[in-house]
Order: sequence, then structure tokens, then C-alpha cells
Amino acid sequence: MHINAGIAALVGALVLGKRKEASLKPSNLTLVITGAGLLWFGWFGFNAGSAVAANGLAGAAFINTNTAAAMAAISWMFTEWIHTKKPTILGLASGAVAGLVAITPAAGFVNIKGAIIIGILAGIVPYFAVATIKPKLGYDDSLDAFGIHGVGGTLGAILTGIFADPAINEAGKGLLYGNPGQLVTQLIAVVVTMTYSGVMTLIIFMIVKGVVGIRVEAEHEITGLDESQHGEKAYNL
Repeated sequence: MHINAGIAALVGALVLGKRKEASLKPSNLTLVITGAGLLWFGWFGFNAGSAVAANGLAGAAFINTNTAAAMAAISWMFTEWIHTKKPTILGLASGAVAGLVAITPAAGFVNIKGAIIIGILAGIVPYFAVATIKPKLGYDDSLDAFGIHGVGGTLGAILTGIFADPAINEAGKGLLYGNPGQLVTQLIAVVVTMTYSGVMTLIIFMIVKGVVGIRVEAEHEITGLDESQHGEKAYNL
């Protein structure tokens, strides 16, 4: 799901092009951190709820989700601190989301050690996708959907093939537990998902672009879509 969303966002950003006036920093960090907290809480229902029962597997998914998110939040903040000399609350929130994304495919399959490692890597790899790769390639992904969801989802899917512990879920057995075939399966799934999502998204965008267009007028874009398209104006709190 996250790989699909991330690749679709990347293709959309490339087809749509850059905004006329791009400001990639949030205007209200209070709302950012509040939203991240709500997302973190809701993710428990997403991952633990996938067990469809109040059992040990749901408990493992719950604690793995929380642990990976916490580790990713911390590792993103420290990576940013080392890289830019400044830790930020936006980085902390971004890292938490990246951790939630990365642990999602693994939550019901890995043990707590696996969750910790996945969380740490989820705070480092997506950070550089956002802070280094995006500026170098020059695409305008304002919400970092590709860097966090696409890269984080890919990371989590691959690491599931490495850390899946049959003691947690007998349906999963990863590379470290004697099943290298699971890693191969995960890699194939990642490539197939990227290809399908990228191609289909491109086709959809090109059809929409040819029929109704995909950009508003430059004046409306600069004014802001809230005001130009809806007659409303967003105010910072």
C-alpha cells in the first residue's frame, strides 16, 4: 500500500511539475505534531487490528508498531541533527511516520529486536531520501509521500523478508531464520508493485491531462487553491 502510494506520488509530482511558489516547510508545527500524534494512535488499529482478534499476535503487532515508530522518530531527529546541525520537531514527526510506514508489513511477523532495527533504519534511509535525493533530482513532492511512504514502505517490505520470526507468526520465516526465499519473494513483490503503480498512475495522469488538464491557472496557484477554487481562506492559528 505504501509503496503504491509513494510511487504514485512520485509519478504525479513528475508529471505535474513544480509549483510556482513552493514553500516546503509547514506553517503550523502545533498542528503538524498533533496530526502525527493522532496518526500514531490510529495506526495501532491499523496494524494490531489486522489480527482481527484480541490475541498474542495483535499484542506483538501493537508493541512492534509503537517501538518502531519511537525508534524512527529518534533516529531521524539525530540523523538530521548530525546532517544539518539542528534537530527539529518536524523531523521527529516525520521520523515517527516513516517508522509507522516501515513497520506496517512487518508488525505481525517480527520480534521486538527486528522492530527496533527496522525503526532505526526507517529514521535514517527515508531522511536521506527527503533531505538529499529529492533536492538532487528536483521533483516537488510537498508532503514527501515518496521519501517517507515510498522509500519507507520499500524498506519495511524488504526487511520483513529478513527479520520475519516464525516464533511470532508461523506464517512468516525470514532470511535470518533459514528462509532466504522469503526475501526473494519480498523483492519481487516490491518490484511488481512499483512497476504496476508507476505505469498505471502515468496512464491515468496522461488521460486526465489530455481531457481536463491537471493544473490550475498560474494566478490561482499563487493565490492558493483554498481561496481560488473554494472561496475560503486558511489562517494560521
